[in-house]
Amino acid sequence: MCGLCGMFGEEAHWATRLESSGQSSDSVRRRQLRARRIAIINRLLESHHIKVSDWQGVQYQLCGATGKTALAENLSQIWPAVESISDRPFDPLS
Repeated sequence: MCGLCGMFGEEAHWATRLESSGQSSDSVRRRQLRARRIAIINRLLESHHIKVSDWQGVQYQLCGATGKTALAENLSQIWPAVESISDRPFDPLS
């Protein structure tokens, strides 16, 4: 099975449940909410010199200052990826 097949069966994460519940299932609105979420995450990660971008509307792509990259499917996978890229601990609540 190719790597692309794995991303089509993703389950809705609790943070994006409203986006896929039918209340805001409009694709434009979903992309707007995702872009807003990414902007907030990027503000949190400025001190780690990591930039997050949208990858195909289903994953987050993280890229460090040295070019090290990682993919995360949801918010809870972003934080370990940040630590892996930056080689230092990260607490999003601090």
